Amino acid sequence: MTLVLSHLQAQNTINNRAVPELSVFAETGNQWTGIAISKHNRVFVNFPRWTRKTPVSVAEIINGIVVPYPNTAWNNQNSQTVATRKFICVQSVLADEFNTLWVLDTGYELETDSTKEAHLYRFDLSDNSLQNDYTFPAAIIGGKSYLNDFRVDNQKQMVYFTDSQLGGIVLLDLKNNEIRRVLSQHPSTLTEVTKIVIEGYERKHPVHSDGIELDPKKEYLYYCALMGENIYRIPTSALLNKNISDSLRGKQVEKFAKTGANDGIIFDQKGNLYLSSLERNAISKLNSNGLLEEVISTPEIKWPDSFAFDNQGNLFFTISQIHVPKEKRGRYKIFKLQLN
Repeated sequence: MTLVLSHLQAQNTINNRAVPELSVFAETGNQWTGIAISKHNRVFVNFPRWTRKTPVSVAEIINGIVVPYPNTAWNNQNSQTVATRKFICVQSVLADEFNTLWVLDTGYELETDSTKEAHLYRFDLSDNSLQNDYTFPAAIIGGKSYLNDFRVDNQKQMVYFTDSQLGGIVLLDLKNNEIRRVLSQHPSTLTEVTKIVIEGYERKHPVHSDGIELDPKKEYLYYCALMGENIYRIPTSALLNKNISDSLRGKQVEKFAKTGANDGIIFDQKGNLYLSSLERNAISKLNSNGLLEEVISTPEIKWPDSFAFDNQGNLFFTISQIHVPKEKRGRYKIFKLQLN
């Protein structure tokens, strides 16, 4: 059953089950994708530069206002402005347990439709200073690469990335800056369907590995293709083992659940995997046994993109309306889902 909800939704039921309260946390006229919430409940977002009219790349939401982060210079794309560093096309952001904000800049250049180099930036949120800049040259990741989303394991000092343009999983070893690509030709990291249909709009452009998440114990990496219908997982030990072939590594990939097309995915601390169910305008979740349950569905949830939890266990997510023609899009929103 699909429940059509008001702008600020009251409690309802689906199949005798309480529907969590949904509210709008922030909104803007510009298209955002990623969201991150720090351990002190600071909220950050990013805006990929898919159009020349993108005014800011990374921002903090303060009292509902979009404030450029870490400052205006990093976000200034004016060719007359000289800056040591500035964002090019930021796709995702992540806040970790050490009060760090990680920013993934794909390096995608609109003018050339290519990537010269991508960057993963690490900012210390105690003073907003840049701590590290990890560079991904095109000679290593490919000029058509588009690193899409990522997860950080601070204990093992590893970062895992999806590449939605070329497929596969990209690994960054923070100890020595080594970059490796694995599972490049494995079916689990590639487009699985010829089209997806959302609100009557068809999308046929192949988009490969996209959503990515580590389980709470960091034992498995979960991922999915955007143009796909399944969630897959692989032991992180198989990804980190350099002594096996990629073919043998691929044999350790498991099909975890059939879900339909998803963008972002995220685990809660109880081991439930939340999904952005694109075709159903819904947020769903998989329990530890891979059983799928719809949490909430409403036409207001137009392409749920990325997730983040606050300190109270509330789930925040962006909507990016990617499927809707630009002239028909409304305001881009961040929703807060108050979970029981």
